[in-house]
Amino acid sequence: MMIRFVTLILTLLLFTGLAYSVLSMSHPAQGLARTVHLQIQNSGVSNPVTAVLMNFRAYDTLLEMSVLFISLVSVYSLSHSKRGAKSLLHSPVLKRLGGILVPILLLLAAYLLWVGAHAPGGAFQAGSVISATGILIFLSGWKFNLSVKHFFVRLLIAISLLVFFLISAGTLLLSHTLLEFSPTQASVFIFLLEAAATVSIGVTLFNLFVAVFSHSKDEN
Repeated sequence: MMIRFVTLILTLLLFTGLAYSVLSMSHPAQGLARTVHLQIQNSGVSNPVTAVLMNFRAYDTLLEMSVLFISLVSVYSLSHSKRGAKSLLHSPVLKRLGGILVPILLLLAAYLLWVGAHAPGGAFQAGSVISATGILIFLSGWKFNLSVKHFFVRLLIAISLLVFFLISAGTLLLSHTLLEFSPTQASVFIFLLEAAATVSIGVTLFNLFVAVFSHSKDEN
């Protein structure tokens, strides 16, 4: 009872603070669209969203990848018993459909990764498509093992953070600034970050799905 009362008080205080902050704004925010537009030629890409996520505020993306990694570790750490996962769907139609769609989806993921430099797309969209491809294969009943029990899968999940840390260390040593790229090298660094993030996002989201879908072997 006391915990609920304290939670209610804290929630009301938070709501009051947010409401006061919003209502006290006297001028509409101008945003940073003009600044991004002026600096887009130095970002290494022509898509403003990718420029912000992978260059101007790359450390935000680093933190987002960290949150995704920690969420997967947390989900698996909450398991109290040995768990296994297998598809409960045994449809020959679904299996046949998966055989047709899988190469198309993988090609789509590669296209989204490539097009993100100059149009809507990028690592998060491509990673989501890779995750959906894995889920389709899993539900189709194909023998497909991307379990976190394997070292190679764990490496794929962590590859984005590893690449981020390596590039961060390199930029700190060369320019003494975290994740600040020179205009001539920015496109290369952004592609490396996006490619690694695509793989990590795809494998992580797939394993989150499997973790929810999995069943305890003790229940069998």
